[in-house]
Amino acid sequence: MISNKNLVAYVNGKYVLLEKASISILDLGFTNSEMIYDTFRTFNKVPYFVDEHLERLKYSSQYAGIKINISIPKIKKIINLLLKKNLKFLKKDEDLWCFLRFTRSGSAVIEMRKINFSNYAPFYKNGLRLHVPKLKRIPPEYLDPRFKNSSSYFTLSLAREEIWKFDRKANAILLDKNNNINEGYGFNIFFIKNKTLYTPKSKYVLPGITRKKVIEMSKKLKMKTLEKNISLKEVKLFDECFVTATGWGICSVKSLNKKKFKEQKYTKQIQQSFSKHVELNIINQYLSFLK
Repeated sequence: MISNKNLVAYVNGKYVLLEKASISILDLGFTNSEMIYDTFRTFNKVPYFVDEHLERLKYSSQYAGIKINISIPKIKKIINLLLKKNLKFLKKDEDLWCFLRFTRSGSAVIEMRKINFSNYAPFYKNGLRLHVPKLKRIPPEYLDPRFKNSSSYFTLSLAREEIWKFDRKANAILLDKNNNINEGYGFNIFFIKNKTLYTPKSKYVLPGITRKKVIEMSKKLKMKTLEKNISLKEVKLFDECFVTATGWGICSVKSLNKKKFKEQKYTKQIQQSFSKHVELNIINQYLSFLK
């Protein structure tokens, strides 16, 4: 069990121990899930892509009408102070996951915890198994997927629970209302064929920051990236598949339903390129936490 003992969080103007951090049970973020949030992580103890995550947080704020009652420069100062307070408690190969949460009642919570790499390590060794649940993604005309919030995330959680009823070592990849591949529980998905990356259109998924970086890197690797609708039937045509997310990093997919992906050639190139960008071998980091 990973320990977050001694780590410090920011809660409504105060710095408190993470294990003692709390907000009122009357807060709308607690009672009604009226909360926006975003996350980023450190790589080798250094925070990456903070500005991009803050931009997405601002979009969520505007979309939901939930005010971020701290200026962006102040948020950055709080982040830097929390890093100074918390990084000293990390062991070798450990890194921090930072969560920024703001509620309609006005609560502001910025907290950091150790990334539980052991949750992801087996998938970096063996590849990730994905299954399609019956539950489908909320259509964008009902809820903008760019809006990062706890309520829409619960839909993804229910999809994962559906899959876990028959396979606890797999995860869910949801379809949209038109039966096209959408996104999973906290991750985006890519397929590869003939040195071309295929991924669902941005307007239908949460456009992840890691996803964005992969698209940028693919150009440098002279790979094409096409955003398109991908039907479940089309999955059998692809050679490789991987998922991206702050927590997942860039993780290869072993299978999706009955389709097996045996190749990882270009996935490994993308992993290596990303590792170079963040100055850390992400594969080795995840694998170092294998139990």
